[in-house]
Amino acid sequence: MMKGFRLRWLLIGFMGLPLGIAHADMPSPEPYLLVRSMRMLQDQVASGKPEALPMLNRVLGHIAGQLEAASPDVWQKPANAYAILIYLLNGGNPQVVRNILTTTKLDSISPKLVAGSLAYADGNPLGIVDNFSGELPPDIPSELVASISLVTAAQLAAIDAPTALKRLDFIRLTAPGTLLEEAALRRGLMMAANLGDKEKVKLLARNYLQRFALSPYSEDFFRQLVDAVMVLKGKISNDEIEEIASLAWTGARLPFYLRIARGAIVVGDMPRARFMSEKAKALAQSIKTDDTQAQLYLGISNVGTDKTTDAVKMLSELPKDRLHERDLKLLEAATAMGGRILEQPSVVPGETPQKSVVKAGAATTDIKVKVDTPKSEVTIDPMIDETRKKLDAIDALLGKAKK
Repeated sequence: MMKGFRLRWLLIGFMGLPLGIAHADMPSPEPYLLVRSMRMLQDQVASGKPEALPMLNRVLGHIAGQLEAASPDVWQKPANAYAILIYLLNGGNPQVVRNILTTTKLDSISPKLVAGSLAYADGNPLGIVDNFSGELPPDIPSELVASISLVTAAQLAAIDAPTALKRLDFIRLTAPGTLLEEAALRRGLMMAANLGDKEKVKLLARNYLQRFALSPYSEDFFRQLVDAVMVLKGKISNDEIEEIASLAWTGARLPFYLRIARGAIVVGDMPRARFMSEKAKALAQSIKTDDTQAQLYLGISNVGTDKTTDAVKMLSELPKDRLHERDLKLLEAATAMGGRILEQPSVVPGETPQKSVVKAGAATTDIKVKVDTPKSEVTIDPMIDETRKKLDAIDALLGKAKK
């Protein structure tokens, strides 16, 4: 109770006074208290409290000034020395930390922790992994261990995804409800997808939507989730995707369906594109918002099917001023393909034009001969084959646009 009161007092002090007055008239808190107040605000940001984000930006600037002005002997206290590393690894000013670490001898902490932190400040991934790998000192704060796990997971993802994912799992277990957990859930989606672990993707998505749906970083979460679904392809069903989407609030669900639909079109998965665009269209209509994009994707997904005529009509009636430039290119390509399909002469199933030649001097007559063709011997119509190729070419037309 007393610890929480002190932190609230710190925040009220930061926000209630101009920075210059606060610096002159208020006692300077120790660095570990300053960093703790920063972390408390970050966790509130992750939980979706709207007032926390602007307050955090002000607090970060104030803390940077306080740390720069701190006496060198302050850093000999282990709690303060560890705090400055936590500050750095959680969005603190790298130049401020670099100046302190390079001008002050920190006898109370491991040199490898200092070297790894400097590597992080310098954007040196090899230095980060090299110095932060292996067993960490047993006496360091759990929050620093979680912070190190997060930054090293990002570096390990491309070379050792299973280990990277285990580090994110460690964060979820040891730092629940924090910004660290929120980040671990977001970053774990693509790692799990690249490993083909559908159940892990679903678990991470459910946890995020149930715990951090109001986070200001949720936009990045949905981008990661869409990419994860695209990587999993047929391993995850449309019903499973819809189950995940049902946990999101309506305003987030609609763009999620649309992103999946567009991504499916780009990779040529028309059944998935059709399913998602139908969901998006129904949802847009139910909340009385613009459904132009949903209709576009639905129309495109139906080109080349028995609904081609209706699809082309739908596409031709779309208001182009409501579409993004990249979607206009999709519209143009789909309309052209639909037009070519409709221009082809229809063929009566089971009947083949034949030319019969009668005796000399007699006329030749075109007749239709009914042919019983076993289904197993039916060949692909050249036009259908051409249509499929055109659909595959959409990606090239878009220049492999981002989903």
